[in-house]
Amino acid sequence: MTGLRIRVWTSTVVAVGAAVLVWATISAGPTLGQSVGNSGRLLGCFVLAIGVGELARVHMPTGRVTAPVATASAVTLAMIGRIDGEPTFGGSADLIVLTVAAGMAGAAAIRAATGREVALHLMAARLIGVSLVAVLARSVGGAFTPWELALYSLPRWLVAGVMVATAALGILLELVLTGLMRAERDGTYWRTALQDELGEAVPLTLGLVTAGPLVALLAPVMGLSALPLALVPMVLTYLAVRRYAANRMTYRETIITLSRLTEESGYTPTHHAQRVAELAVRLARSLGLSEREVRDVEYAALLHDLGQLGLRHPIPGGATVLAAPVDQRHIAAEGARIVRHTAVLDTVAGYVEKQATAYRRVRELGETVPLASRIIKVANAHDDLTGGSADPAVRAAALERIHLGLGYEYDPAVVDALVEVTGGAGWASFMVGEAGTAPDPVLDPSRRHGGAGGAPGPGAPGDRRRSRRTVPPRSPANG
Repeated sequence: MTGLRIRVWTSTVVAVGAAVLVWATISAGPTLGQSVGNSGRLLGCFVLAIGVGELARVHMPTGRVTAPVATASAVTLAMIGRIDGEPTFGGSADLIVLTVAAGMAGAAAIRAATGREVALHLMAARLIGVSLVAVLARSVGGAFTPWELALYSLPRWLVAGVMVATAALGILLELVLTGLMRAERDGTYWRTALQDELGEAVPLTLGLVTAGPLVALLAPVMGLSALPLALVPMVLTYLAVRRYAANRMTYRETIITLSRLTEESGYTPTHHAQRVAELAVRLARSLGLSEREVRDVEYAALLHDLGQLGLRHPIPGGATVLAAPVDQRHIAAEGARIVRHTAVLDTVAGYVEKQATAYRRVRELGETVPLASRIIKVANAHDDLTGGSADPAVRAAALERIHLGLGYEYDPAVVDALVEVTGGAGWASFMVGEAGTAPDPVLDPSRRHGGAGGAPGPGAPGDRRRSRRTVPPRSPANG
């Protein structure tokens, strides 16, 4: 169902963008050539600026992709009127839409030729937003449109205020469309996606809504040189956001590397932490957590088994779901202690520490256990019981085991989300790609009695090491 909605939303936005382009082409009609001839130099500058902006997109840590320089240039074109040394630009909304589309098309061609993602649906959302600005600034209200106001001796603050409000409406429309598509893609609540979209876009949005009015008010004095001058703050913001995104990506890669310590040391199966993190992220989004919370869930899921490094001998199969509750709590506490040494992941450490707490303590004793910890508990149990297998029978057996602990060990709301999330073909293909068809640690005796990486379990023949803790057989309470 989610996949279907993704196709519908994406197709709808692209179709509306195409309809806007068709409308602009028909509306411009036979006068298009004359309009381009009258303002060819100006339009050429904006096509170039928009194209460069589309090629220099920003990939935010949360997955959001934006093109601030392109959007700012397009909004500026809709606002500009008198230009020193140039004829007054009186282009209609359709001419502006076609100019913006030309810049986007050039960038899309270069992206396709160089093997980079085109993201047609994102370009369509931007075009729709800019089209709204162009219509409001050029076609609504007669002589009271912003660019007409700039031609008269009215207070500059009034003209700028109208322009900022007009630009804000168009940019808001783009953010809403992008947020809705992203909510469908990630399987999260649309309200949460919109809040994340607007919250993350604040620094860039403030620059976007002011760039157009700034150029429109400077152009009568400075001419076309007002465009690069007004875009300087936007470019500086762009560079700062790119640096921030790069730092966050490096930070995430460091955590992923740290999570592999348990794999390299033979405590957990290969890719276990990544699979748990992937599933935990999908569960978190399905349950409506914000992107900041989702990011912390991912970090905690990647590091959830770090406490196993304190054991002298691996748990059979690395599956903490098979361990006694006291051992689960010890592993969680030890992992939290290690994570807290970073001094910047206190929230993540809290999630790791509470992951072993049974849900009955929340229901019966009122103990505070973060939703993130309950998500990690379910995601870890699912991967421990499936070993990353995409076999429907193995996955069904794992869900059945988890349902045995429903309401006692596991949060029913999280388990419901698990059933929904793991029911899609996309999740099955992910597990096949990452881990093949690993055997079920519950059904396969070789995994039940063997450590990670084929190491013999405690008490197995040839084992001369002492385990600091004894892991008893599973109990029904462990789910």
